[in-house]
Formats: sequence, C-alpha cells, structure tokens
Amino acid sequence: MAVETAGAARTGVFARKATGLVREGSPWSVLVYNINFVSIGLMLVFALVMEPAFYPGGNILGTFLGAFIVVIPTSLTFAFLAAAMPRSGGTYVYVSRILGPSWGMMSSLNNTIWWILYGGVPSAFLAYYGLTPLLRGLGVLTNNATLIRYGNDLSTPTGAFVVGTILIVALVAVFAMGLNTYFRIQNVLFAIALIGIAVTIGVLATTSHASFVSSFNHYVGRITGRSGAYAHVIATAKKGGFKTAPFSFYWTLIPMTWIYLELVFNQSSAYIGGEVKRPGRVQLWSMPFAAIFSTAVAMLIAWLMSQVVGTTLLGAVSYTNGAPMGFSSSPVYTELVGFAAGNVVIGVIITFAFLFFSYSWLPGQIINSSRNLLAYGIDGVFPSWFGKVSEKRHTPINALVIMGLGSIGALFWYTRPTSPFKTLTGIFGFLLSFLMVSLAAVLFPYRQRSVFEGSPVNWRIGKIPIVTIVGVLSFAACGFMVWVYLNDPLSGLSAVPHNTGGIFGHQTFFMFILNIFIWLLGWGVYWIAKLVRSRRGIDLSATYRELPVE
Repeated sequence: MAVETAGAARTGVFARKATGLVREGSPWSVLVYNINFVSIGLMLVFALVMEPAFYPGGNILGTFLGAFIVVIPTSLTFAFLAAAMPRSGGTYVYVSRILGPSWGMMSSLNNTIWWILYGGVPSAFLAYYGLTPLLRGLGVLTNNATLIRYGNDLSTPTGAFVVGTILIVALVAVFAMGLNTYFRIQNVLFAIALIGIAVTIGVLATTSHASFVSSFNHYVGRITGRSGAYAHVIATAKKGGFKTAPFSFYWTLIPMTWIYLELVFNQSSAYIGGEVKRPGRVQLWSMPFAAIFSTAVAMLIAWLMSQVVGTTLLGAVSYTNGAPMGFSSSPVYTELVGFAAGNVVIGVIITFAFLFFSYSWLPGQIINSSRNLLAYGIDGVFPSWFGKVSEKRHTPINALVIMGLGSIGALFWYTRPTSPFKTLTGIFGFLLSFLMVSLAAVLFPYRQRSVFEGSPVNWRIGKIPIVTIVGVLSFAACGFMVWVYLNDPLSGLSAVPHNTGGIFGHQTFFMFILNIFIWLLGWGVYWIAKLVRSRRGIDLSATYRELPVE
C-alpha cells in the first residue's frame, strides 16, 4: 500500500510501494478472461434481437465485420501498451505516465464509474437472457405453462434485482478468495459455454428452414392454441409497424453500437496487467485473438440463424417483444435453436450453457475496477484504504467490496422502469477514455522514450514507431464510433430525433451531460488530491514520473 517513508517526509516526495498482487494469470486464463468480457453469447443476442427488428435494411454479417474492423486498432493499442507497461490499472497507468496524472485520472475514473454503473446490466442479464430463456424454452418444449410463467416472472424488475444481487454477492466472495480461484472456476464455466456454442452450431447446420418453420409451428402453436404460429407472429408484427427493407449501408453501420458494446472489451486483461504471467507476450496476442475468435464464432452462428430461422421472424419476435408467443420479453436465439432441435435434452444443454455467457461482463467489470481503485489508493489519489491488499489472498478485498455495493445499487437503478439508463448509454463515456488511450499510444515513444525502447513493442516502420501508427488508427476508429453512437436512435443519447425528443429531450440530454460530467470528474479529483497532499508536504506528482512497481 502507499505510505510516506521517512525519506519522503523530508523531501516531500510520495513513495509508491509494491501492490502485493501476484502474477498468476496463465495465458489460457487471460485469453478466456478477454473472451468472456466480449461474451460471444450476448453479442449474438443483441445482434439478432435488435438489428432485424429496429434497423430495417441492416445486414448482420456486415455489421459484425464493420465492428471488428473498427475494434482491432483499439485492441492492438491496448495490447501494445499492456505489453510495455504491465501494471494494474491499465488505462490509468498508460495515460497518467504518458499524458500526465490529471489526464490519467480523467480517463481511468471515467471507466471505473461506468463499470460501477454497468454493474447493474449483466447482473440483470442473468435473469433476462439466461434464466428466463432456460425456463421458458424448457416450458415450450414440454408444453408446461408453469415453467413459461416462471421464466416470464424472472424478466420483471423484481426478479432481475433478486437474481442479480445474489450473483454480485457470490462473485465478490469468489474474488476475495484470490484471482487464481476465480480463474479456475472461470475456465470450467467457459468450457461449458463453448459446449453450448458447439451444440448450437450443430443443430443449425443440420436443420433446414422448412424444418424450423414446422417445429416452430408445432411447439409455439401448442402453447398458444394457434396453428400457423410462424406466419401469425410475422403478420402481427407487420400490423404493429414492423417493416423489412432492402440493404442499407447506413443501417448496417449504425447497429455496430450493439456489437462494439461487447467486442471492444477484448482488452480487459490490460487492467489486471500486474497479475498476468509473461505479459510482454501474452497481452500482445490474447487481446486481438479474443476479438478474432469471438467475431468469427458469432458471425458463423448469425449466418446460420439467418438461413434457418430467417431474419424476418427474428425481427418480428423482437419487434413484438414475444407477445404473440405468450412471452413477456423477446425470445433469444438459444430458445429458437431449442425449438429447431425439437429435443428437450438438447434444448436444455443450449440454454443452460448460455447462462455462463449471460453475465460474463460482470466479473471483468468488478475485478478491473477494483484494480483501478487499488492503483488510486497506492498512488495516493484516493485514501490508502483503497490500496490495501490481503497478504494471504493477494487480492484487494476493500476495493472489491466497494465495487460489489456499487454494482447492487446500479442494478436497482437499471431495473427500474423509469430509469433513463440504457444498455448502450455509457459506451459513449468509454469512448472518451479510449480516445485518450489512443492519443497516449501515439505519444508513447516520445514522452516515455526509455520505457518504449526497453519494451517488447519498440518496433518501427522506417523511423515511425508502430505503436504510434496503431494509436492514430485507434483514435480515428474511436472518433468514428462516437459519431455512430450519437446517431443510433436506440443509444439513449442520440442526436437523432426519436420518441424521447432527440438530444435535447429530457432523458437523452441528461445522459449525454452525465457522460461528460463523469469524464471530467477525474480531472477534479486529481487536483483536489494534489492540493490535500501538498498541504501535508507531499508532492503527489512525483509518483507519476516513473512506472509504478508491482
């Protein structure tokens, strides 16, 4: 933890001690950690639920490809910086040591606060997209109305809050036992999730569109008492305003927001850099590989779904929120694949395995933010209490508890029907941080020359450092995504007029201003901390003149 040494007291310099963390993240565990924060399953859910229903003319495969192209420069930027500066806190370390401490706090505290606010999202998703489809899908396949009702009940605010709170408490308890304990559990659950993916691909690859329509009519017709359920769902949606349209390049670009939301966090291991074994190599390949693997698997399943289920039905069931099927929320792809299989055991395998994708953002959010809080405490920007690490478990229990409590509060806010917070809202805030990290990468070889020259990424094309080139590309990509988010009518802060009144409507304007306020908050926090420390005779800025030890 951060302490003022005797020498520091005499010279007014703040001395930073080692964190107490241990490098125990193996290459496989780190790769799974990054893939989990992407969540192949959630990426598919949003692409298949949102685009066919609300972005007429969008091409799902084109959207995936576009998001991948935009994400890769940022992925490489984080990979390069994480290999060169393998420290806990990720963005905080990179930006504070290259652009300056106040900029580092702006970038990092912004991420931390949004991860706390987003704690409510994946914890609610366990109920919305995990347990609800599991029970509801099983109910449809067995013609059991009680199971369908239980599944629908879990999609209510109360059901999601109860389930999400239990999940958050359980995860914090596991994290408090040490990162290695979590990694062992993570890897087993990831293997189960992959089994579900493999079974999903197998079912779709062996099912024709005609066969799916027949199965859908049988199972859904049985619970609704209506023959021709497939045609009825589509007709109901069109009557309510659902439309299909020819290919649109614009509406293929705009729903990239839903894929970028997951895919960009392939760089999650940057924030636990002090706990990764051989970071100079592992960080360089694990981040881009996580993006490549996740995108490839998701595109394969999305293509198979469009061939077997059809984008018209996908759009219709989402547009009607599942009402013609007797559901309280839109069915997700795992339920539809279960219908296609026509087998209870296979349906349960697919929907059960998806449970471990439904919440998989949450572990990274809690762990990464706890490492950010740890770094603030050790550097002296926050009280040293935040920088305490358990000597036995080698984990920052105090910071984990703060993240757990914050996540439960965010869960309550997110599940309220009147909450202005939308699933996409905070990604605009993250983009502001990513822009700063990209700029830091551009300047890295010039403002931290000795660190760059001694790093495993001191590569050049001619005289130009490759990290600078990658940073420029990432800055441009992030700037483009800012435009996309401000033009997505479902982002919650869009400048495009829609049912909340555009950017100057009540909710959108509030959330836009909230994003800017949170981004600027870190700047003020740093200068307040610097003032407090200076009154105690300590030069806080001195600790930022070199890389922190681990």
